[in-house]
Amino acid sequence: MMWIRPGFEVYWRAPGSSQIGLDPRCALLLDGLSGGEQRLLERLPECAGPEELRAHARDLGVPARQVKSLLDRLRTAGYVLEGPAPDLHPSLVTGPDQGYWHRAAMAGHTRPSDRSDAVVAVHVHGLDPLGLRLACVLTHAGVGAVLLHDERRVRHNDVGGGLYRAGDVGRMRQDSATAVLRGIDPKVRTRRGPGTDADVVVLVRAGVADPVDYRDLMRQDVCHLPVLARELDVVIGPLVRPGEGVCLRCLDLHRCDRDPRWPAVATQATTRAAPAAETSLAWLGAALAAHQLLALVDGRDTLTDTSLEVSAWDPVPVQRRWRVHPQCGCSASALLPAVAG
Repeated sequence: MMWIRPGFEVYWRAPGSSQIGLDPRCALLLDGLSGGEQRLLERLPECAGPEELRAHARDLGVPARQVKSLLDRLRTAGYVLEGPAPDLHPSLVTGPDQGYWHRAAMAGHTRPSDRSDAVVAVHVHGLDPLGLRLACVLTHAGVGAVLLHDERRVRHNDVGGGLYRAGDVGRMRQDSATAVLRGIDPKVRTRRGPGTDADVVVLVRAGVADPVDYRDLMRQDVCHLPVLARELDVVIGPLVRPGEGVCLRCLDLHRCDRDPRWPAVATQATTRAAPAAETSLAWLGAALAAHQLLALVDGRDTLTDTSLEVSAWDPVPVQRRWRVHPQCGCSASALLPAVAG
């Protein structure tokens, strides 16, 4: 069985010359085409397999030998594949993420895992609008289990943006957030159960990361990502893989090197309410955090020992590099001299 890779439009360039796709990393230029072949290629986005293309060829009067030659060229370029066809149809793509990875394969990038089997635990003491936006992105992207935890109640300033509604005020955040995610995907799992141990925990906090959260995760050897909404920016990362690089205690120790009174301030900050993130920063922070988490779930490259800071005046996220603190002892690299990046 052969099938045609979906998601690519066909463009006329000149008599005898057509192009499939726009991105230079995956676009295919075809020259030396007859007028009939060019018209036939314009039907390609409507076809799930070669048989449909041959049916269009008969309608257009394109000879079978030209169709075979065209299919051979498309197969060589990777636009026609052999084997079981995926659950995609050119006229009804099952989702933007699945379609994206079919197109990305033309540029040599593959997604090695199935997101529906992955678990991302959004474990927060504050499913505020930033945390809920993040959970929504993960659910839209096809992650099968987005575990929610926040026993605080929805407040009036949580409402808006298509997330919490006025009727949710006073309800438990994790209950209302579950309803929001079920509206996106009724099958998404939002509670722990058999077979739903978390691959990564997201700590969405206001101001500073709470040591109580990340110390337990380090002891349990659980990968975790902090997302902090501070007074003027949102900070994503670094992604912590216990024993393999910088941890959140390293960041605290680097801060203490610059400010010996930091522990006293940080302790107070864990109990104080912080202003809600500016609207565009909340969406951008959620999207950047989700991008890193999906890369982890997919088995793709993630930022290593790096945090991203987004503010209203920086046109792009600011990357801040970190190194393991020599006094932390969280990994073997702690034995080497290190300073914050």
